[in-house]
Amino acid sequence: MNILYDHQAFSLQSAGGITRYFRELMSRLSRVEGVKPVALLGLSDSHSSIPGIVGHERTFLWNHSFFSPGLTTYAINEALLNAVALSSGKFDIYHNTLYRFMPLARAQRLVATHHDCIQERFPESFKDRGRIFRAKRQMFQQTDLVFCVSESSRADLEEFYGVGPEKTKVVYNGVSDMKRTPKGHAELRKIVDRDFILYVGKRDGYKNFTGLIRAMQLSGIHQTHRLLSLGGGILTAEERKQIADAGLKEIITIVPHASFELLSESYAAASLLVYPSLYEGFGLPPLEAMQMKCPALVARSSATSEVCRDGAFFFDPNVIEEFSEMLKFSLYDTSAREAVIERGLNVVRRYSWDRTAAEVLMGYRAVL
Repeated sequence: MNILYDHQAFSLQSAGGITRYFRELMSRLSRVEGVKPVALLGLSDSHSSIPGIVGHERTFLWNHSFFSPGLTTYAINEALLNAVALSSGKFDIYHNTLYRFMPLARAQRLVATHHDCIQERFPESFKDRGRIFRAKRQMFQQTDLVFCVSESSRADLEEFYGVGPEKTKVVYNGVSDMKRTPKGHAELRKIVDRDFILYVGKRDGYKNFTGLIRAMQLSGIHQTHRLLSLGGGILTAEERKQIADAGLKEIITIVPHASFELLSESYAAASLLVYPSLYEGFGLPPLEAMQMKCPALVARSSATSEVCRDGAFFFDPNVIEEFSEMLKFSLYDTSAREAVIERGLNVVRRYSWDRTAAEVLMGYRAVL
């Protein structure tokens, strides 16, 4: 079985949930007898490295350390790799990595993965939403199979694009192995000197970082804990003002881009992970925290309730008083914390990239 994966997500981001999904998938499928992943990555940066794929003759990856992700890289890759795809013949499966299929790539079956409907639920946050909606609509019309990362994301797909269950298959994401290392420990010691709660990822509007700032101020936990925010880039002027107005400037540490070693150590050392997002299609950070025995306080939604099950503390993100009270409860109730850590370890065992890859491969075979 020859499977084509394209450059799209890798051209636009060096790290993130979507590129991690495809790195893990390609790496595992490359080890299956009779399965030949072909990766058209083009000009991508070093974070696109995929064990078992990069350096292989079936991978097209050029000068990756000299190009940053973005629209320019995307345009160059699209032009160059369409020619490569055309000359490569017909594939059994073409599994694209974002919102469209390369027009010159030929395959017996077209497959996509639907992660979420963030643009559809929060259109005001996306200037290019019209283009994205059109691209998605056309893509879903073309596909023979759509993998959905949760039942919640499948329901969203049907609601916004009318794609019925007969054309979809739910395959949960896996969780990468998190390990403590001396490097991660040294990195963390340089930036945090006392107990802290952890926030991971982007801070866009729907991620509700503003709600976390308000809840910290209202609860008074800033008197005993710092806030460490990993990823998401530098603070905006508006975020700096919100933090200053809340009187929290001195207790918040922002690390715009965090190494995997620092992320792992931070989960292990944090008193609590707070995941206040108003909407998710899946949500990896709470599961990563569970793996490292870090209690997670998670905004209740259809996807997070489905994925986290009983392994996290939950709150209504639209009720700031509940958010504030649950912050205190999940930090200071020792018996509740011990119980949720134990349940979290049981929950996270359900999610592995090996299982994800095996179920995706079953989906490929079912449509051929």
